[in-house]
Amino acid sequence: MKGIEIVKVRFGLLFLLMVAIMLNYGCKPKSNNNISSGGKGGHAVIRVTPEFANFLIDTCTVYIKYGTHDAPANGVYDDSAVCVVIDTIPYATFPGLTKGLYYLYGVGYHTTGGHPPNLKGSQICTIQTEDTSYLFLPTYPYIP
Repeated sequence: MKGIEIVKVRFGLLFLLMVAIMLNYGCKPKSNNNISSGGKGGHAVIRVTPEFANFLIDTCTVYIKYGTHDAPANGVYDDSAVCVVIDTIPYATFPGLTKGLYYLYGVGYHTTGGHPPNLKGSQICTIQTEDTSYLFLPTYPYIP
């Protein structure tokens, strides 16, 4: 029985690794192709999955700022989306976007023990093609 359990754990880890690679495929790190715009009016979609300590966070609101890789100085974002679980994976979805730069910031809540329950985190994204991009939003606990 131990051999079967080890195979199940290894398969589960392999599956999570494959999901992580697929989710991070669409958003590319900042490049030198001079993309600086970003916003509504295109056909790109960003699907954001918040995570904390290898757990997917389904109770989270994600905010987006167009045309930048920096948090807005005034704290005002261009749009927001609440996570919705689709096939066991939580997504905050931003449809109708153009190629460009995006800054994402999430605020959420988790129930895993040993940490403060409030979470927040940020991620940058560069959309280079107008299709669906998946990415993880790493979060960390904080005390409000």
